[in-house]
Amino acid sequence: MAPPADFSKKTYLVIDDFSDMRSVMRSILHSLGVTRIDQARDGNEAIGLMERRHYDVVLCDYNLGSGKDGQQVLEEARHRALIGVDTIFIMVTAENTREMVMGAVEFAPDNYLAKPFTKELIKTRLAKLFERKSDLAEVNRALVAKDYGGAIAALDTLIAGKPRNLAELLRLKADTCITANRYDDAMAIYDEVLEGRDLNWAHLGKGRVLFQQKQYVAAQEVFERLLELDPNFIPGYDWLARAQFAQKAFPAAEQTLQKGAKLSPRSVERQQRLGELALSNDDREVAESAFDRAVAFAKHSVHNHPSIYAGLAKAKSANDKHVEALKVIGEIDKTFGDDPQATFYKASTTAVVKRRKGDAQGAAEAFAAADEAMNALGELASPQLALEMVKTCSELGEPEKATGYLRTAIANNHDDHAFLAEVMHVCEESGIAEEADAAIRAIQQDVVRTNNQGVRLIKQGEFAAAIELLRQAADEMPANKTINLNAAKACIIKMERHGTSPEEIQLVRRYIERVQHVAPGDWRLNDVQTRLKRLATEA
Repeated sequence: MAPPADFSKKTYLVIDDFSDMRSVMRSILHSLGVTRIDQARDGNEAIGLMERRHYDVVLCDYNLGSGKDGQQVLEEARHRALIGVDTIFIMVTAENTREMVMGAVEFAPDNYLAKPFTKELIKTRLAKLFERKSDLAEVNRALVAKDYGGAIAALDTLIAGKPRNLAELLRLKADTCITANRYDDAMAIYDEVLEGRDLNWAHLGKGRVLFQQKQYVAAQEVFERLLELDPNFIPGYDWLARAQFAQKAFPAAEQTLQKGAKLSPRSVERQQRLGELALSNDDREVAESAFDRAVAFAKHSVHNHPSIYAGLAKAKSANDKHVEALKVIGEIDKTFGDDPQATFYKASTTAVVKRRKGDAQGAAEAFAAADEAMNALGELASPQLALEMVKTCSELGEPEKATGYLRTAIANNHDDHAFLAEVMHVCEESGIAEEADAAIRAIQQDVVRTNNQGVRLIKQGEFAAAIELLRQAADEMPANKTINLNAAKACIIKMERHGTSPEEIQLVRRYIERVQHVAPGDWRLNDVQTRLKRLATEA
């Protein structure tokens, strides 16, 4: 039998826009022996507190007045890793609209508390959650450090005790295995779980593994089966659409996203993806409607981005609403200021809208500004920006520039199969699919050849030649995660065998910074960072 829950040792954050409600919650917690309680009156204040302190329990009202709602607080806290797997997040609400319920369910707080509630109800809920989340602090520390092997080892220790929260631990271990690219281990967990029960998370995980292994047909079958079992399981629609997109079933992917968005409309990312797909499928009214909702929901969201406004402007322009489109573009400045990406999206989208409007000179000037913005971003330009520039070049009749940006996008993401599927879709729209297909094959062969040659030189002990080869490749492909990590590893292996140098330590740090910029969650970073830290300490 589990020992009684000790409420006094935990730290709590209460988020509610009504001071009376905060007082009620504080009094109840005090009566349970709680002494460490912080309070926030709105979403921004709550995020600020979570940035400065780790909380064991967050009690957050869904409706927080103007600004972020409870769902957006939870979404941002998860996205920015302000709360960990050991944190309890309870959504408090007096609302029960379908939109609220589906949105809250999608972002999966640990529990819900319906107003009005009693002290006994809070005590019972917290006691159960403390038991469910017990002993996860070590796992969370490893996950924050991106030490996925350490997290899995800690989970194995907990799982061996066959605790009551075994399913929770298995789910977390499988998710961690996926993050660490240990797909076979994750699949073994999902298969074992599904032998006993049809659990949504296990079906979803199995489909995700198949998708990552490029078994798109099998993945689609799993996601379809999942939605047959539970038509209200929203993540199933997102992943089914991805599997359909990977197989170039673009109208089917759009229809799937429409179903998901109808059930749970408040996801900014889903609405944006639906808008993009609908626009590429020439489903203009659906595109404008989806982007309209995305812009509205993004206002207080961590996912707010100038690309959403650019999408809405393009959708309006596609519907011959060019003046409205230019007004939307004007909102980019007001919302994002002089952010470099915002500067690019404003220019590239203006070029497209003015071209469609018949303003050739204005389009040319905006296109030149977009080209300049891309050059100014340099290594900071994301793959999506390069792809956006391919679309812009194609629309403005600049095929040579389109091909140049296309090759850059492919070179920096030669092993990202989901991104390459997107590249092919864009190129099919632009009429350069054959060039794209040939470029993908050629660039992939070049990168593999370079990697293999670098590995061979390292094995032969020719470190200087290996480092120079990979350094040149990394400078040519500064956003290529694999190349930059391999260049970093070549330097590290040399220093581990022959001693450190300040120049090589700085070089490795540069490669790490590049990867952190384009893929901060890359599972391979932890090993490189750990080895570098050890070398720097010794030096």
